[in-house]
Amino acid sequence: MTVMTSTASGKPRRPSPKQAQAQHAPRTGPRIRRGTAPALLLAAAQELFAERGPYATTTRQIAERAEVSEDLIFRYYGSKNGLLQEAVIRPIVELLESLHPRWIQAQEESSGSATNTEHTLEFIGQLYDLVHGNRTVVMTMMQVLIGGPGHLDDPVHALASQMYEPLAPAFQNYLDANGFRDRDPNLLLRMIMILVGATAAFLPGTYPDAEDVPDRERVIEELASFIHFGLRRPT
Repeated sequence: MTVMTSTASGKPRRPSPKQAQAQHAPRTGPRIRRGTAPALLLAAAQELFAERGPYATTTRQIAERAEVSEDLIFRYYGSKNGLLQEAVIRPIVELLESLHPRWIQAQEESSGSATNTEHTLEFIGQLYDLVHGNRTVVMTMMQVLIGGPGHLDDPVHALASQMYEPLAPAFQNYLDANGFRDRDPNLLLRMIMILVGATAAFLPGTYPDAEDVPDRERVIEELASFIHFGLRRPT
């Protein structure tokens, strides 16, 4: 469609050849449905962060994987760190928050009937399943933690540091109810989550044959025993 302009006398004036060429220039860049770019960017970022690491991945690579314009990353997320926050860190925090009520409910339902070891099995099993079912974002989160706070914007690091907060109250109740040592519950919770997370994420790869990998029940039982006796007060 050619756009006509008007002269001072009101008569229509045809556009110059250069203007006409610009008006009829084909649209460049991928076409996407309105509103789908954020979801495409989140999915692409999760894949690439897991494959290449969050610090080695560029915004151009993410845009190419998502098949959208690179400037949309900055329009929706402000920066690569902003995209990292929404693609990896926030989902991890929300997943851990979802564990809190389930763990509280499990403790209340088993109160007075379950042994200390059974409480530990319940907690470890839920955490293990969460990590195993979300290994892509968990692997990226581990790389974020390895990189340290210096690699992140303050708001992103602040959100990352909240990863342990959802489970902290329930974990304190767990220590108190079972008479476990609680000199530094924040340190204990972090160490347990790292141990369980690393086991769920990396254990299968340490076996040369997939058939040799222990099943879920065996792994959780060993983890629970390891943690249960590690938390007991010295006699």
